[in-house]
Amino acid sequence: MGKKLFFLLLLLFLFGCVPVGRDFPTVPIQDIQPNVTTKNRIFAVFGEPVERGFDTGDETWTYYHYVYTPGGIQTQKRLHVVFNQDGTVRSYSFSSK
Repeated sequence: MGKKLFFLLLLLFLFGCVPVGRDFPTVPIQDIQPNVTTKNRIFAVFGEPVERGFDTGDETWTYYHYVYTPGGIQTQKRLHVVFNQDGTVRSYSFSSK
C-alpha cells in the first residue's frame, strides 16, 4: 500500500499540481481589525484553521495554502491570527507569493 501511495504522489507531482493546506479567501483579510474582529467572525469567513496553537498563552489559528508544481511552488499564502483572551483578534499577519 505504501508503494502505491508513493507512486501516486510522484505522478501528481510530475504531471500536475500538489496542493498543501486549504485554500481560503484573501479579500476579507483587509477587514480584520485588532481588538474588534471576533474569533466567531474569523471562523465564519475563513472556516476551520489548518493549524491551532498558542503563543504566550493566547490562542493562534493558521491558514495556509501552497500549490507545488514540477517547477516549484506556484502559489503560496498564509494567514496567522493571534486572539486575545476575550476572543477578539490581538494581531494577524498575511503573506502571499
